[in-house]
Amino acid sequence: MIPAHELAEIEELAGSPHDCPVTADTVAGWLGTTAPRINTLAREGRIPRRPDKLFDLRPAVRAYVADLKVSKGNSALANNPELNAEKIRLARATAEKLETANLKAKGELAPLADVEKAWAGVLRDVRAALLALPSRAASRLGHLTPHDVATIDREVRAVLEELASHE
Repeated sequence: MIPAHELAEIEELAGSPHDCPVTADTVAGWLGTTAPRINTLAREGRIPRRPDKLFDLRPAVRAYVADLKVSKGNSALANNPELNAEKIRLARATAEKLETANLKAKGELAPLADVEKAWAGVLRDVRAALLALPSRAASRLGHLTPHDVATIDREVRAVLEELASHE
C-alpha cells in the first residue's frame, strides 16, 4: 500500500497546473513498478490510458490503488481461512513426504517390516545362545553336577519367560 504522505504528494502533483499526460515510465516511477507492468495493467483495462498511449497521473494512480485493494480483498486465501489452513496442511505433508524420501535415499530410514525382521533374527540368536549356556558351562566347568546344570538351565529359561511376558 502507498503511505498517506506519498498519496498526499501524488494528489498535490496530480492536481497542480503541471498535470499533463505522462508516460508509462513516469507512472511506474510514481508507483514503484516498471513501465511494462503499467502497460500490461492498461491493456487489461485495470489502469486508464489515453488514446495517445499516455496516462493522466491522477486517474492512473487511483486506478492502481483501487486495483491493489480489489486484488488483496479478492484473494482466495484471504476470503477462505479453511482453504488457507488446507494449503498449509498440504505444504507440511509434502515437506514431510520429501524429508522421508530423502532419509530413505540416504539409507537413514528403513521400512518397519525390515526392522522388525532384523530384530526378530537378533532376538532368536540371543535366545539360542542363552539356551545353550547351561551345556556350554557344563563342558567348560567339569566340577558342575547335573543338578547344577539343570538349575542354571531353569534360571535361563525363567529369565527368557520373564522377558517374553514384557511387551
